[in-house]
Amino acid sequence: MKSKSKDLNKNVSAKKASLGRLIKKNENIKRTVKKAASKLTMVNEVLKQEKVPVQVMNQALTQNENVEQKVAKAAIDLNLVNVKLADEMAERIVIESELANTKADLAEARDDLSEAQVKTEEAQQIALQDALTGLPNRLSFEQGLDHGLIQAKRHGWGLAVLFLDIDKFKSINDIYGHDLGDQVLQMVAKRLKSSVRDEDLVSRWGGDEFVCLLFQVEQEADATRLAEKITNRIAEACEFNGTTLSIKASIGIAIYPADGETADILFKNADAAMYKAKGTKKRVVLFRKSRERKTG
Repeated sequence: MKSKSKDLNKNVSAKKASLGRLIKKNENIKRTVKKAASKLTMVNEVLKQEKVPVQVMNQALTQNENVEQKVAKAAIDLNLVNVKLADEMAERIVIESELANTKADLAEARDDLSEAQVKTEEAQQIALQDALTGLPNRLSFEQGLDHGLIQAKRHGWGLAVLFLDIDKFKSINDIYGHDLGDQVLQMVAKRLKSSVRDEDLVSRWGGDEFVCLLFQVEQEADATRLAEKITNRIAEACEFNGTTLSIKASIGIAIYPADGETADILFKNADAAMYKAKGTKKRVVLFRKSRERKTG
């Protein structure tokens, strides 16, 4: 369609040039007629005079005949030019109409493309978002961690993966129903999100499990303190349709690069530390510390 518009623009330009030439020719013919009229006037003035010599009279008549022939030819030429001008104008109108329609089609195509792009972006967002909590989903988190590991290796940064599990969540569903269970998950998501920095990543991993990715971690104690802050925040009493609950959660932590240099190992170690955390009062365990206690 862009090619068609380009061709039509070329045609319009060509028609403008052609019309310009015809108009110029028209003006030249008009000037010729004007000169002829002037000569006719001069001849008539000569013929009006009395006692005009025969030779002068013959010259005047010959000139008059020549001028009349030129005027007749100019009239024919002018008529042909005017006809061609009319044809050129008609063609130009058709071409400009087609160009206008093509531009309208291009504008509509751009609108359709923009709408398609919006729908594609929305589809991509849906594909990377957890429907219940609005948090990035598992796929989105994995992509974020892969990117984070690349940056961490390049700049020598530390990363922390926090694996969180809600304690006895099945009992909440069994006792209060799945609707209230969903509300609990939404509450945990909000409190998790509000506890970390804007640049950190929080995701619902699946079921009642959540994960956090902390960027540029300088000391493992910073990750531990944040995890304890999160468990305390989640444990704050919350009312759900008249039912007040205090939710407990356990968190396992794996630090890059000390506890693993790949996404799979970090997840595995954070998950293992989380199960260790379920048996502690603080409900927070760093993977390496759990190994040290086990080997000690």
